[in-house]
Amino acid sequence: MNDKISSADHNRLGYDRWSSIYDSYINSTVAVDDASFPKLWAHVQGVRVLEIGCGTGRHTRRLAMAGNEVTAIDMSSGMIRLAQEKLASFTNIIWIEADFLQSDLYRDPYDVVLTALVLEHISDLLPFFQRVAKALKRGGAFYMSEIHPERIKSGTQANFQDPDSGEIVFLSSFAHSGDDIEHAAASAGLELRSVEDLIGDEALARQHEPWSKHLGKPMIRMWIFAKTS
Repeated sequence: MNDKISSADHNRLGYDRWSSIYDSYINSTVAVDDASFPKLWAHVQGVRVLEIGCGTGRHTRRLAMAGNEVTAIDMSSGMIRLAQEKLASFTNIIWIEADFLQSDLYRDPYDVVLTALVLEHISDLLPFFQRVAKALKRGGAFYMSEIHPERIKSGTQANFQDPDSGEIVFLSSFAHSGDDIEHAAASAGLELRSVEDLIGDEALARQHEPWSKHLGKPMIRMWIFAKTS
């Protein structure tokens, strides 16, 4: 990473570069998230949802198809532009190109907040969860999917190979333990409702033979939090 720019700017530029190939890029983490995370919030229908880090809109589409009013925020112009193009027919999506940690989205709190594969890019957990809590209505739910803490601890982080230069581009990532994540959420006023680990299995290995290296290993952890006061 260039020391002259912040980790947020480094990631914004990195995701801009990744955006053109993101949807076709072979990525085991995204594959596991795609197969499992939507099941966690499949019942979310007809409410106001804030999606943090919408990327190219893979979860945004599902949320909008369920009749939700979705506010989708992402700091990468490349990612959000592609999402807008793909989902141009939906009238129930509000697009915001901005850094969630620098945005004011709290005038009319949401029923649900949702994020996938974003937390690894957050260096300071408490301000993030405080903003999530502020964005939620009382009784609202926060659904989160993230690279498993054990994988992050061992050095796994978001990266891609630039198809033009062949360069492996690493995004700025920060290792957080499960306890640190849950403590920060609790300190922000979010109550843990459930946590689930997703393990690499035969179904994953069948998608792409090299992914057999993930068999029996933790891939993703998913959480549900609630704002109770």
